[in-house]
Amino acid sequence: MSFASTCRSPLVVLTLLVLGAASAAAQAPRDARVMVTVVDPTGAVLPGATVTVSGLEEVTRKAPAGPVIASDRGLATVGPLPPGRYAISAEFGGFETGVLPDVRLRAGDNKHVVVLELSGVQETVEVGRDAQSAASDPNGGSLATQLTQDEIASLSDDPDELARQLSDMAGGNALIKIDSFVGGELPPKAFIKSIRIIRDTFPAENHSAERDGVEIITQAGVGLIRGGFSSRIRDSVLNGRNPFVDVKAPERTQNYDGNLGGTIVPEKSSFSLFFGGRRQWDTPVATYTTAAGKESVLLGRRPNNGWNAQGMIDYALTKDQTLRMSYSQNDSSRSNLGVGGFDLAERAYASESGNRQLRLQEAGPVGRRSYLNTRLQLRWNRSANVSQLEAPTIRVLDGVTTGGAQVKGGSNQKDIELASDLNYVRGIHTVRTGVQLEGRHYRSDDTSNYLGTYVFSSTADFLAGRPRNYTRRIGDPLISYSHLEVGLYVQDDIKLRTNLTFSPGLRWEAQTHVHDLSGFAPRLGLTWAPGSAGKTTVRTSYGTFYNWFGSNTYAQTLRVNGLRQQEINIVNPSYPDPGAVGTATPSNKYVLGDLKMERYHRFSAAVDHALTPKVRVSMTYAMGRYGNQLRGLNLNAPVNGVRPDPAFANIIQVVPDASTHSYDLTPDININFAGGIRNATQARWNPRRTVIRFNYRFHRGYNNSDGAFSVPPTGSLADQWSIAPGDVTHRYRGSVSTQALRNLNAQINVDANSGGAYTVTTGFDDNGDSIFNDRPLLTPRGSVRLPWRATVSANLSYTIPIGAQRPPDGGAGGGFGGGRGGPRGGGRSKGITLNLSVNNLTNRDNFTGFSGVMTSPYFLQATSVANPRQVDLSVRFGF
Repeated sequence: MSFASTCRSPLVVLTLLVLGAASAAAQAPRDARVMVTVVDPTGAVLPGATVTVSGLEEVTRKAPAGPVIASDRGLATVGPLPPGRYAISAEFGGFETGVLPDVRLRAGDNKHVVVLELSGVQETVEVGRDAQSAASDPNGGSLATQLTQDEIASLSDDPDELARQLSDMAGGNALIKIDSFVGGELPPKAFIKSIRIIRDTFPAENHSAERDGVEIITQAGVGLIRGGFSSRIRDSVLNGRNPFVDVKAPERTQNYDGNLGGTIVPEKSSFSLFFGGRRQWDTPVATYTTAAGKESVLLGRRPNNGWNAQGMIDYALTKDQTLRMSYSQNDSSRSNLGVGGFDLAERAYASESGNRQLRLQEAGPVGRRSYLNTRLQLRWNRSANVSQLEAPTIRVLDGVTTGGAQVKGGSNQKDIELASDLNYVRGIHTVRTGVQLEGRHYRSDDTSNYLGTYVFSSTADFLAGRPRNYTRRIGDPLISYSHLEVGLYVQDDIKLRTNLTFSPGLRWEAQTHVHDLSGFAPRLGLTWAPGSAGKTTVRTSYGTFYNWFGSNTYAQTLRVNGLRQQEINIVNPSYPDPGAVGTATPSNKYVLGDLKMERYHRFSAAVDHALTPKVRVSMTYAMGRYGNQLRGLNLNAPVNGVRPDPAFANIIQVVPDASTHSYDLTPDININFAGGIRNATQARWNPRRTVIRFNYRFHRGYNNSDGAFSVPPTGSLADQWSIAPGDVTHRYRGSVSTQALRNLNAQINVDANSGGAYTVTTGFDDNGDSIFNDRPLLTPRGSVRLPWRATVSANLSYTIPIGAQRPPDGGAGGGFGGGRGGPRGGGRSKGITLNLSVNNLTNRDNFTGFSGVMTSPYFLQATSVANPRQVDLSVRFGF
């Protein structure tokens, strides 16, 4: 049979057709489709974002892939597309453009997430999202300050100084979150991707709103392996002089650190490593009185040595879910602590401490409408102290303190934090709900005052050998306990109109050691953008908040409870031998009353307005009312000189009947001369690369308690209401940051604040309760103010590039605000960076240590000075 005749058979023809179609289908490539979810640093999806997919190969460049607007779920779907390499970018009003620079799309569905950072320096015209909708977003860029990369670069490399700088930027008091974690060690600056200061933290996801929020987003390295090493030095040769002594106080700091980071497996995993060491010492100054008069002397060196290491890895579990693991460890040893001011050299003690921290975090989209961020933090802290001299302490009130430090023992603390936040978007609703658990176990045999302390009212009393009081702790100092805090919340941002968002929420909190389950905290917010251009945002909010009961307060009542330990208290003792001291001697003890959760009601109103693309101003007013605050109630106060229970001295019960009222007014001005200008970073010289910020805060606080164990001299709160001690009424901060000349970054900051309030006391135990807090007649608490303080600081750095400079990667990632991309990329530019940092440039004498004790020779006088000029020089080699 011939081939032609065979082909005439219908069955054979049909078979050939089927086989031919199957063969053609097998040879034809399947199309690819990419689904991009766009989110902000908190993980909230961004409906209306503009997503663009651009081909990187000859085949993929020919594929039409115009801009696509993300849906109300923040999802943009682009396709069909030929498989191959693409770049994906996402844009959204008020945010930096996020870029996935090189993504390989395979046949079928491909899912990616792009995290957009809030815009710090606005260099592009806003596209995509409706301006009014963006301005009325309570989680948007209004009423917040996003630091530029230049501003971040000018911050200190020292973690303690960095925390102080961020606190100053936030008005002197801030709650710092790191990748949504609260507490723990600040990350190395090489790990920081973005820093954002938030003025109104009313949403139900937040535990507290009494402090501005500082959100730090970190990221692991990306791309080629990059890193660097640096050294920082500070020496008293360049520092300012302390006016209380005739010579400069010797000081020396030498820091070393190195970092390394980059991609392990493209689009799968990346890492960052950091190691740092510190050798530091300074020289404290003692200002005290003797029989001959006032003295000021330099004491011995105060060493502070240590090292720290951190590592971070991001791993893509799936196309959507990313796991981040980080571990940090630091150890330090310090000696000659506890001296300076009124304390002489023999009061010194040494301390060793170590901290370990492990963080696990998984985040990413769940389906098309949700985004989940789950995190776990474990911390281990240990410390141990030892006195240089074992001897009783002799204290002349605000005159001089001699004798041993009387500290020994140590503590071990283990903390755990487990939290999960879920965002869900549907229609006009953006729902956020979550749970937060924090627990700790504490074990300590820390002990103090185990050899006794004599208190003299004045130098004359000391010379006469006439102490007013003697205290000493005896018994077993070992305590061990656990503590748990829990918070549940739900919040819904309801888009009533394009320019109007209503944000109701509810939070519930509870904790151990406080038998109060009524911690329901409603939150309400309204965000309105009245103009069609979206230049103005008006927000008002109200919320109920609760503060946690402090573990230190609980530890004091557990330790000095009259059984485990007794605090012997003798009035007008013999000197230098108080006589037989034992369990039969009257002693102090501390007990808990019927505690309730400290409640805080807060109302705020704010407006944010862009005067021009370059100038933005805002104003925030907040009013707070605190209730159930703690104070001390003396259950055994003398009545006509006789204690009701002669077996004890003071029995201090912690009770929740104190309160505070606070008022804050905070205007902000931000001027970005590059605002609205495209390609402002291109020219070598461009003075428009300059940012000016000015912030002022007016604060007034009134209260009637100085703390959980603070007992009113009269025993009543009726005469305690006054300006809160420590209240700072005026606080100013101005900064100019410029990179007018490329590679040269200059910043100058001016900080000033009025003096805090402090209290005048007589120096005597006028009411016979052996507590030296009695005030003159008709003199309220906080009746005296410290003088104004002002500090000018400057930072100057210049980078000498070496080799080809790789442009920064975009904001890709898995939802930590960093993911596996970002502008820092786990390292800095290749080259050599020279840095000069000066704190208190003018060496202004900001006097501190004012005495409010009327029997002190230093009454209403300063005894020390804060932050004489310090100059740091550093060099960094990047590769």
